[in-house]
Amino acid sequence: MGVGEMTPSWRIFPEGVPVRVLLERGDQAVTAGDLVSAGNWYFHAKRRGSVEGRDKARGLESQLEALAGQGDIDAKVLVAGLLLERGERLSHAASLLEAAAEGAAVEGMRELGFVLASGIGIAPDPGRANELYRAAAEAGDGYAAFNLAVNFFRGHGTGKNFREFTKWLQTAANLGIPEACAVLGDQVAKKGRAADSLQWYLRAAKSSHVPAMLAAARCYRDGIGTPVDLVQAVRWFLSPLDRGNGDGIHDALELASSMTVEQVREAGQLSGHADEAELLLRRR
Repeated sequence: MGVGEMTPSWRIFPEGVPVRVLLERGDQAVTAGDLVSAGNWYFHAKRRGSVEGRDKARGLESQLEALAGQGDIDAKVLVAGLLLERGERLSHAASLLEAAAEGAAVEGMRELGFVLASGIGIAPDPGRANELYRAAAEAGDGYAAFNLAVNFFRGHGTGKNFREFTKWLQTAANLGIPEACAVLGDQVAKKGRAADSLQWYLRAAKSSHVPAMLAAARCYRDGIGTPVDLVQAVRWFLSPLDRGNGDGIHDALELASSMTVEQVREAGQLSGHADEAELLLRRR
């Protein structure tokens, strides 16, 4: 692994990077005294369902507030995010995001768009929210592109426009945003392109998107867009356990009854749930 791979920017969505690696990057940034980078790596882990990532980000809050007070716009975005998460001092969070957006912080534009879209701590202005989403998306922010796509689909703050929805959905998916990859997988499946659909589901699944994990598992189980592969099916039926979701357990147990011990154990290893795979073997 090259140096560039070891220390990528937190500004680029870390598609498929394991949560433990995101946490390690945050820890390394703390050690280096780079609290803004640390906070953003922890936020990436938090978005993947990591309670540890959430708690570590919260642990930096007082130090990030000090940096925000000194004018660090990226710290302002992080502090605002922590406040919004807890539903506290919402008007202050909105003012921090206003300052960050004025300072051309892409994440600040996106998050200000979010609070404006719903009127969180500020008067709702979905039209301006879409302007901010577009500016952030054009600067390469995948979540802003996805939010913009959703608003074009719903007609929120703008007229409904399926062409614009498709454009920004594709942009977000190309940037690896799991929610966008999953929706694009659904859209492609409706057009009968099952193999392409599975690839989008897998991209989302590898970034901890539970519905995409289950969709991929069913594709492998039923041979939709791929040859039947029970190892991969059980792998993805077990993977939602990463997010505390057991919706795939019954399906995994049913499949395990027709698999060899070695196949079930391989699926457990691939999913990171070897212990649960052993339970499947004992219960079949």
